[in-house]
Amino acid sequence: MAKSEGTNYPIELMRIVGVILITFTHTRHNFVSGAPYFILEVMPKYGTLLLSVISGYLYYNYHSNPDLLNKKVKSLLIPYLIANLAVIIPVLLINALGYNYLNRLTYDATLITNGLLSVNDVPINPPTYFIRDLFVIFCFLALLQKDYRGLLFIIPLAIFGQVLIRYNIALLFLAGFLIRKFEIYAVPLWIKLAVTIPAVVLSICFFEFDTYKFVVAISIFLVLVNLQFNFVKTGGYTYFLHLYHSPLIVFIAPLIGLFHPNAYVYVTAQILLAIIICYLAYFILVKKCNLRIITGNR
Repeated sequence: MAKSEGTNYPIELMRIVGVILITFTHTRHNFVSGAPYFILEVMPKYGTLLLSVISGYLYYNYHSNPDLLNKKVKSLLIPYLIANLAVIIPVLLINALGYNYLNRLTYDATLITNGLLSVNDVPINPPTYFIRDLFVIFCFLALLQKDYRGLLFIIPLAIFGQVLIRYNIALLFLAGFLIRKFEIYAVPLWIKLAVTIPAVVLSICFFEFDTYKFVVAISIFLVLVNLQFNFVKTGGYTYFLHLYHSPLIVFIAPLIGLFHPNAYVYVTAQILLAIIICYLAYFILVKKCNLRIITGNR
């Protein structure tokens, strides 16, 4: 496997590409068809799917860790809460000045129940629903280790809302785990291609998008995960970008629009500025100020 000091470079690459794709779908634009729409609205769906497979694959490395839930509280739950509070607090302050920055939520209890806790809807910081669902999955896995504290999170969601916002995350997580457990990743590349290419073609021909996209995501992961190449470690920054790109785009898009750029410049500027500003913020807050709590100690 392509590793150096424990780093799997293909996974590092897939992580950063997956999150950048997710960034595309949170841009403000008016494209409704053609290549721009495909790039901005269709391709990004594979970002979350790919991250789900990666999470299950990596889970195998510590699946017997008795401290699993404590680890995931630190690496998932706390960053999730910080990322959503970091949106709710400015939104409330801006509202106090007379400006409404909400489009899905309202200024009532749902700002907490859904906006922060995501009881039965995506939170105020939309892409973090993936972090929320991933944490719930680990709560279930903790039960297998007889750590019943996971029920403190599962039972309230089951009673008052939705246990998982997107159940496909759990299915792809399981696929990633099985790929690692049965060492399917180690199959020679030519065999992977001989299986995945027909599988993708057949799924596209005979299934709806919501089905064949799973086959595509798993196939991409299988083909790339064991390739030999060097890359950079992106885990901490990738996580930061995932957590904060969406609210950042919400705030910078109107500012970019003041310059009246054409549609392509408008959307490109949103993506590039989100990537750059998030990197600068990550460098200052995490690297320099050592506030690693916001990225789960990554």
